[in-house]
Amino acid sequence: MTYKIGFLGAGRMASAMIKRLLSQGFDIKVWNRSQGKLAPLVALGAHACKSPADAANDVDAVISFMASDDAARDVWLDNKSGALSTMRPGTIAIECSTLSHGFVKDLAQTIIDAGCLYLDAPVTAVPEQVEAGKTTFLIGADDAALEKARPILEATGQKIIKFGTPGAGTVYKLMNNLIGAVHIAAAAETLALAQKAGLDTELAAQTLASGPLASSPAVQTLSGMVSGNHNEGIHFTTGLRSKDARYALQLAEEYGLSLPVGKAAHGMFETATKQGAGDLAQSAVIETLKG
Repeated sequence: MTYKIGFLGAGRMASAMIKRLLSQGFDIKVWNRSQGKLAPLVALGAHACKSPADAANDVDAVISFMASDDAARDVWLDNKSGALSTMRPGTIAIECSTLSHGFVKDLAQTIIDAGCLYLDAPVTAVPEQVEAGKTTFLIGADDAALEKARPILEATGQKIIKFGTPGAGTVYKLMNNLIGAVHIAAAAETLALAQKAGLDTELAAQTLASGPLASSPAVQTLSGMVSGNHNEGIHFTTGLRSKDARYALQLAEEYGLSLPVGKAAHGMFETATKQGAGDLAQSAVIETLKG
């Protein structure tokens, strides 16, 4: 069976997944707030939709990639144009966005109460990996929902890791992205200090990238930190990292934990965002250290 899928969003990650699924023979409908982003996907065979409700009508599954709780709330639950308003019972809702834990739990219950299946399925990958079918899905779902969604996930995913019931995948994704914020912030501090001390920052970055302390999030940002060019090769923005770190800290508060290192990293990304770097690459966080 080839599923018909409605997509909510056509940003970097969503577009990469749509291209992958189209290449695997899936029938794709897609909505995006900015309709101009749909043309390249339509050229590949996707069907453009004028609302989330349209994208979710008469499909087997709906996949969402949204930037925040508020955006996800609108596309799923708006009374007039939300996807849930047209989803038939048994439709699979696959939420790939990185959202707050509390919102995901509420969204999951609302969708399940409507007779649909729900998976929180945030991903760890960059767009190139998604398009190549090397996505890792971090799943929170019951077994029945996961098994019904498995053909879709396996078509684009290299790994499917189930952490528990709805909300559990989001817990791990927020932990993962907070660690990323810490690593990138630490790399920025390292290069800023190297520069002040008169070291060759390019050599320092190369040595850091090839050494035992290297991590993928940090390595992806090093060239931008050295060059000061934060407008190219954007896999993930400073503003999105700030948002994800904030959601992770909110999660910690739910369990009575204070995370001082995470708070410090979030503070750097929040400052960079407030200074106008929200839509720039995460390497822009180094600018907060330049006085």
